[in-house]
Amino acid sequence: MQDIRLMCIDIDGTLLDARHQLPPENRAAVCWAAGHGAAVCLMTARPPGATLPIQKELGVDGPVACFGGGLVEWSGERLRDCRIPARTAALLVQECAVRRLHVSVYRDTHWYVEREDAWSLQETHITGLVPICAELENLVGSWERWGAHKLLCMGEPEQLDSLFSALEKRDLSIQLLRSKDTYLEIIPEGAGKAEAMEILCRKMGISSTKVLAIGDHDVDAPLLHAAGFGVAMGNASPAAKRAARYHTDTNDHAGVAKAVYDCFSGNP
Repeated sequence: MQDIRLMCIDIDGTLLDARHQLPPENRAAVCWAAGHGAAVCLMTARPPGATLPIQKELGVDGPVACFGGGLVEWSGERLRDCRIPARTAALLVQECAVRRLHVSVYRDTHWYVEREDAWSLQETHITGLVPICAELENLVGSWERWGAHKLLCMGEPEQLDSLFSALEKRDLSIQLLRSKDTYLEIIPEGAGKAEAMEILCRKMGISSTKVLAIGDHDVDAPLLHAAGFGVAMGNASPAAKRAARYHTDTNDHAGVAKAVYDCFSGNP
């Protein structure tokens, strides 16, 4: 048996199948690993409200790293809290409005949109959350000390390409992540899953060599590279596969379960 003390698992495209359901094989494998002493951290771009129900469905306790690793909590303790400054968030909202792009603003447990549309309904279907409708420029402009944890811009790929290019040229202390062709996620500079893993390793007093990380997309690549056991899903992006030491099956064939059993047995 390998001495794996921490498992960092992405949710969408990894732990959940293409229908956004939790395969029973994955649940059984994660519980088995927890029973063998591994802490289980769900690392996701999702907000806490869309993460904690999955943790509950798994039936394990442990840390969660939400908003791409910018918010890390464990047993009620906030270990990390990275935010986009309110002024920068307001500018980003304006940029999306000019381009007629949907923008969702996430702050703590709240999800704000200008109005409900096909994009927000799609996210509701995926996450089970319902947004709060508000005049975003006024809302974000009223924030003083604390800004947004994440902005999610949704639209046609060409529109997002244009926004990405425009924002990349500006010094805004943000990270631009294309999690889908139609999604551009904006998180604070310094946030990230690899950084979240390092915080948890320090908290636990362990080395990253004792971490099993599983993911499927470009945003997971730094984490897969940094972990001792970095596993890319069979449905993973080329960047994620290049960063990982090992590959497993797809999310529709319980690839997480296979990765857990193989890595713990020492035969990945």
